[in-house]
Amino acid sequence: MSLDHDTTRGFYSKYRVERRDGSSQPGGRHRHCEYFVLDLMHDPFAVPALRAYAVACQQTYPALCADLLRKVAGLDEGRGVPELKDADHV
Repeated sequence: MSLDHDTTRGFYSKYRVERRDGSSQPGGRHRHCEYFVLDLMHDPFAVPALRAYAVACQQTYPALCADLLRKVAGLDEGRGVPELKDADHV
């Protein structure tokens, strides 16, 4: 199946995400939440997006920031993704 049509399609509901804690089920706190999924292995924009998210959440969620930057570093080693300048201070 070709994904060429995705370049002109824009934002659409491509994935169904369910929370593991059950809160996305009917009556749950996250029942009507929207999610944006990143394919870290195939999407060339996913790693820079994840890195930017890590930088953005650093003050509030430092452990999450550190985990995400470790994940990004591992992915960068595997495919040579260029560094994001804003992440240098993290």
